[in-house]
Amino acid sequence: MATMERSSSDAGYMGSYDTSYTSGDDTFADVHNLDHCIKYLNQSLVTFGFPSGLNLYSSDPASIVRTCNCIYSMIQQRQRDIEYREAANDTRQRLMSDMARLEAKVERLTDQLVSKERELQAITSKEQKASATSRAQIERLQHEKDEFQRMVISTQQVKIQQMHELKKKEKEYIKLQERLNQVLMEKKKESKAGIEIMNLLQKEGRQRGTWNNKKADADFYKMIVDAYEAKKQELVAENSDLRALLRSMQGDMRDFLNSPSGPMRPATGTSFHELEPSPTPLTGQTDVFDLPFHMARDQIEQSLRAKMSIIKASLMNKHMSEQDNSSGEYGNVRITKKDTSSIGDEYLLHRKGLGPLQFHGVPLVPTGYH
Repeated sequence: MATMERSSSDAGYMGSYDTSYTSGDDTFADVHNLDHCIKYLNQSLVTFGFPSGLNLYSSDPASIVRTCNCIYSMIQQRQRDIEYREAANDTRQRLMSDMARLEAKVERLTDQLVSKERELQAITSKEQKASATSRAQIERLQHEKDEFQRMVISTQQVKIQQMHELKKKEKEYIKLQERLNQVLMEKKKESKAGIEIMNLLQKEGRQRGTWNNKKADADFYKMIVDAYEAKKQELVAENSDLRALLRSMQGDMRDFLNSPSGPMRPATGTSFHELEPSPTPLTGQTDVFDLPFHMARDQIEQSLRAKMSIIKASLMNKHMSEQDNSSGEYGNVRITKKDTSSIGDEYLLHRKGLGPLQFHGVPLVPTGYH
């Protein structure tokens, strides 16, 4: 009860204490307010947990000991405060360093996240392109499959047609054999009388009766058949070479007409593609050269004549423009009907490797074209 009264009285006293001493003045106590300062210090010591009831006026050793212990406790508290402050400062520096490191890590991770997002977008775009490419390839393969099936059907039809032609050729071959046998029999009958006369004139040659006339006839027949087959193979090879030449010539003329430096478009409004032979059941437009000649003659002749007409008109226009400009790159070129008809011969020399395709020194094929 006494303690409570003392505390209340001290509190009242501290409330009435002039705060001008703690407001930043250098002097806290003087000879005039010493009692008040002692009471304030005792109250502050009690508030902060130090021993109270210090009697600074007393010369009693016990009171001095209590005062020394209180000051020592304050010094220890100050040392602990300094150590705690240093530790807190170190902790603060360490935490600030950790925070800076974490901020840098967060920034780096953010950059990585942005980079990964861009990579994800790129991969997604690439995947979409790959999917589109795969779909296009699947469609192309399906189209090629359908085309292959159509080609197989067309090949079967051509095979049937060729089998029919083969049977027809076999019948013709049999007829030729029969005709050849008839001719041989007629020749044999005509030469029989001469052989009998020779036998009568040369009776000393008794070995003539031992000759094998059937074997000689068979050898003669075989020789004729072999000669016929060789001639037939030669004609087939020549026909194949001519077909290949026509096909190559058709392709070269088409490329020349479609080249940027080629002739102008026909004035009739007909495109170059319309001048090409119509496609056959086989793939490609040049397969028409594989058909029998009587089936493709008119079509091939019409296409080649149309292309030669375009080339002739182009050369004549070029000749006229060079005459008008009077400064042509290749000089004046005189076009005649004989010159235009010789373009085919020049092309044959070009295909045989005897030189570039030219007309009076003017190349008909653009530079770099082969």
